[in-house]
Amino acid sequence: MSQQSDMADAVYHRLSAAPVAAAHLVRELRSRWGAEHGVGSVHGFVREVATCLLHYEDVQVGDVTTGKYVPWQLAPWEADERIDAELMAMDLFLEDEDRYVFRKKPVAQEVAGATADA
Repeated sequence: MSQQSDMADAVYHRLSAAPVAAAHLVRELRSRWGAEHGVGSVHGFVREVATCLLHYEDVQVGDVTTGKYVPWQLAPWEADERIDAELMAMDLFLEDEDRYVFRKKPVAQEVAGATADA
């Protein structure tokens, strides 16, 4: 397994307790790697972690708006493309805890989706 998929697995398990913002992952990596790694390498790593997370059927990404989680209404591959485009275009490290927030889908949403597919 790659380092990105290892981190994604650890984050996936953390999602059982609470949502995780990409900005938190950026801070974790900066703390772990030190100042010698720039925005491009840190954001690139986080982008790969996000790609891994979006492969889980029960994970969604969204933003927190006025204190409420708002999931993106995008297919996982579209969300991945959006994260890639936006995150990699940033000149400064991501610090906004309200953007690119990963969480497990609520159980009722999973059941509704499963029923609709049946």
